[in-house]
Amino acid sequence: AERVPEYMVPGAFVVLEQLPVTVNGKIDRRALPAPERREEGYVAPRTAMEEVVAGIWAEVLKVEQVGVTENFFELGGHSLLATQVVSRLREMLGVEVKLRAIFEKPTVEALARVVEDRLIASLGEGQLAEHLERLEPEQDG
Repeated sequence: AERVPEYMVPGAFVVLEQLPVTVNGKIDRRALPAPERREEGYVAPRTAMEEVVAGIWAEVLKVEQVGVTENFFELGGHSLLATQVVSRLREMLGVEVKLRAIFEKPTVEALARVVEDRLIASLGEGQLAEHLERLEPEQDG
């Protein structure tokens, strides 16, 4: 293939003098440094749904905060963590989101729109706000 899908293009490059290796001579992935995070691009969640999605991402990615324009995969996400996101969305919101959606919409704002559309389709627009209000006490705790 001549083109690589966007989600497979590395989001960051880290230059190293040499790769850390285990005693077996294999690359020690745990010893690799994390790419530096760009704080200037942080955009806080603007909607209740973005807050829910950003909260799930922060838990799964084990980071303090996630901006709505940040890319899941650039923050260290991968397919196994993406399945956890899908599972938590199902548990918290009762909505079925396909794993593929995270690869195609890898930002909080884009995925939040997908989740909202799925909820509106199943609940109706009027019940969406009510559904989200019930989640707010859980978010604070």
